[in-house]
Amino acid sequence: MIEEDDQRGFGEQPMARFDAAVDMAVAFYRFALQCYQYRCAISGLSVAPQDENLHEKLEVVLIHPREFGGELEIGNVLVLDSRVAQLFSTGVLSVAEDGTVLVARPKEIPAELEGALRPGAALFLPQDQLLRPSDKNMQFHRLTIARYKP
Repeated sequence: MIEEDDQRGFGEQPMARFDAAVDMAVAFYRFALQCYQYRCAISGLSVAPQDENLHEKLEVVLIHPREFGGELEIGNVLVLDSRVAQLFSTGVLSVAEDGTVLVARPKEIPAELEGALRPGAALFLPQDQLLRPSDKNMQFHRLTIARYKP
């Protein structure tokens, strides 16, 4: 019988090279990519799935960053082309209340992305409403991160 103060528990040993937090983050990342069907929410760039843990062209970006109290939840992410992700994270791009693309500083958009970014165009979002970004996270990004002020 195991005593209450027995530190060995049931004698189980942690599995070597197993990190539950890393596995959960990878699973969440893959889930987000699948929800967005491997497509950038802003540019619409659609790419093929990859077997690797990280996709070379797509990033899962937190709308309300964790360092500002944002949660790791599907309602707080956008899947974005790697080049677009940097613009979104620095506030050059954002999303209007009606779910359309806002370009705060057109001069900061690289020439190769000008055709892909359509101010006023609707985002490419998951069909299921439960998998879409929440209004509160989008509002946080607009008011705190974005350099676009309506």
